Amino acid sequence: MRIIVAKTAGFCMGVRRAMDILLDAANEKNDGKVYTDGPLIHNPQVLEYLEKRDIHVVNGKADLSKSTVVIRAHGITPARQKEIEGMGAKVCDATCPHVMRVQSIIKKYAAQGYSTVIVGDKGHAEVIGLLGYTEGKGYVVQELDEIEHLPPMDKVCVVAQTTQDSRIFKEAIDRLKKRYSSCESFETICSSTYKRQDEVISLSKSVDAMVVVGGRGSANTTRLVKICESQGTPTFHVETDTELEPDKFKDFDTIGVTAGASTPNWMIKRVVEKIRSYKVNRYEKFLFGLKSIASFLVGSCTYIGLGAASLCYANTVLIGIQPRLSFCLIAALFIFSMQVLNHFANKEAVVLNEPARAKFYERKQHLFVGLGAVGAVASFILGFALSKSIFFCIFLASLFGIFYRLEIIPKNLSKIIRYRSLEQIPGSKEIFYSIAWGVSTALIPFLSTRESFIPSLAVAIAFACGIAFIRAVVLDIRDIQGDRILGKETIPIAIGKERTKTILIILTASVAVLLFVSSFIGWTTTLGYYLLPCVAYAFGYQYLFQKQIVSEGLLLETIADFNFIFAGIIAFVWKSSHF
Repeated sequence: MRIIVAKTAGFCMGVRRAMDILLDAANEKNDGKVYTDGPLIHNPQVLEYLEKRDIHVVNGKADLSKSTVVIRAHGITPARQKEIEGMGAKVCDATCPHVMRVQSIIKKYAAQGYSTVIVGDKGHAEVIGLLGYTEGKGYVVQELDEIEHLPPMDKVCVVAQTTQDSRIFKEAIDRLKKRYSSCESFETICSSTYKRQDEVISLSKSVDAMVVVGGRGSANTTRLVKICESQGTPTFHVETDTELEPDKFKDFDTIGVTAGASTPNWMIKRVVEKIRSYKVNRYEKFLFGLKSIASFLVGSCTYIGLGAASLCYANTVLIGIQPRLSFCLIAALFIFSMQVLNHFANKEAVVLNEPARAKFYERKQHLFVGLGAVGAVASFILGFALSKSIFFCIFLASLFGIFYRLEIIPKNLSKIIRYRSLEQIPGSKEIFYSIAWGVSTALIPFLSTRESFIPSLAVAIAFACGIAFIRAVVLDIRDIQGDRILGKETIPIAIGKERTKTILIILTASVAVLLFVSSFIGWTTTLGYYLLPCVAYAFGYQYLFQKQIVSEGLLLETIADFNFIFAGIIAFVWKSSHF
């Protein structure tokens, strides 16, 4: 079965902006609660996560004094905004800029005596908000036949709900201009809606069936369903993957998948993954088998453990130490156990960002908790067998990992000190992750030499930390949507994606310069020159990700983690040719 996912599927700009404003308000709150005036988006699953973060929808009983009320992307009437402010609440306006433009058009022409006709859904939050700007002279047209029943009007201003079907809006304009001699029309359907609808029309014509993912209360999602159905394509509207029924897809070879503007990426991923498992031919079974193997290696953290062993081998050669299997095993076991236990400590994030992996861990929970613990203990035993200094290094690193998540600062001091644990500090996750790689793949092997500090150790640690940091931040950019909903402050969230990408480019270039210079002046072995392709590789997968050539979770992670293995392969070839 072939699955084609629409490029425009998922959060639109307005929804994404509203979500960012809401989450920023939630992070900055002091004593007052954070509310949204109506559901932020028409997606029950996202609203459930927001409720867990103590972000609620305003109801009649809520005391809004000293609270923050976020106006959702649909916008509200001026009267409603004054009412909220009158209750003593601080208002954060997250109205979509496209909706603001429609509001300003209506306001301008209403002041000039125009009556307003809004082509949209009666009772929709955006339409109700727009009516508030018409000075009592506004009419809503949901069905084209309703135009004939409109009253006589001298001057008419015609606008559309920003997510309206473009074909219906064009027809409505033609009919209104025939009926009213003084009729001004404005193109107010947002560009992302146009793109989404055009792509859906094109996709519907090229597939056997369409699946539309999104809340049933979402107007733009249900509109996409109608557009697909209008093309004569069998269409299935689902909110979650649990609503999919295998029997309904058995006669289809090519399935198109799209989603409404308020559907998060992880829900689309779940639907796609479930449909993929329904019907496969022999060739697809072979590919599915390969993917299953790759999924197991990556999902079980075996792949990243192999990467740690390979990078450890490369760093020992870079420093000038004789590689030993025990060094590589310690690195592999330590990183393996750290990754596995981190997945369980961050269950909610894994569920949102990597749904397939979450299901995998749920099925094998006891096995992987056991393997994580065994990996940690085995690394202690191996470290103790080599030297006490290595043992204490591993022990301290593990102890730090435990304290990383503990809330050290008492709750009553949270007004003075915002962050109660190291985990809550923006960017701490990526920094400590990269330090763990530097310690396990460079410092621990060096401690066995009993030598004093040498420059090559600093270079090896910087190399390991650098490529591990790049890998962690790229995956954080991928997972930014889910992390923001959960309240995690990763580097991309703290400083923005564009600044983060700039930092990654600078860091990648810096690691390249360090390797070249250190080899040139003799701080390290000449392996430094040969490890430059690893830096180029890191830049390469960043580029592929930024251009969305590679963005799918498993593939991106497989490519990113191969850089560690690549370093080990280069070191092995270099060492074989020099001895």
